[in-house]
Amino acid sequence: MSSVSCATQDQDFRSQKHFVINMTCRFCWQLPETDYECSNSTSCMTVSCPRQRYTANCTVRDHVHCLGNRTFPKMLYCNWTGGYKWSTALALSITLGGFGADRFYLGQWREGLGKLFSFGGLGIWTLIDVLLIGVGYVGPADGSLYI
Repeated sequence: MSSVSCATQDQDFRSQKHFVINMTCRFCWQLPETDYECSNSTSCMTVSCPRQRYTANCTVRDHVHCLGNRTFPKMLYCNWTGGYKWSTALALSITLGGFGADRFYLGQWREGLGKLFSFGGLGIWTLIDVLLIGVGYVGPADGSLYI
């Protein structure tokens, strides 16, 4: 962390203002993802290979201080789907969740077997899964997005 000291004067050179800006010295392309915005891809397929990448143009937010060019290219992964529907996963979780049907549908067969042989964790695991699938915390095992 370094600090930059600046001084400014009014137009009539009477009053001076002094302020200090604390910042971490790093290049703009090294910033965390929350400090810049990137363009979305138009070349990504929605149903595609999960590791497909595209080049995005990213711009640093106005309030962030960094070194170098404030607009830079970055390779990002495409958002893709494997064809899983959120509504189907939620319906399976509510109706057949005690037998692990929701986890089997999402490709999480180990958890599905655990729910099947424990009768949904005697109902507790089933209720938790309804909540987790309902808010979108649990998704497909292949890392894809819901349709």
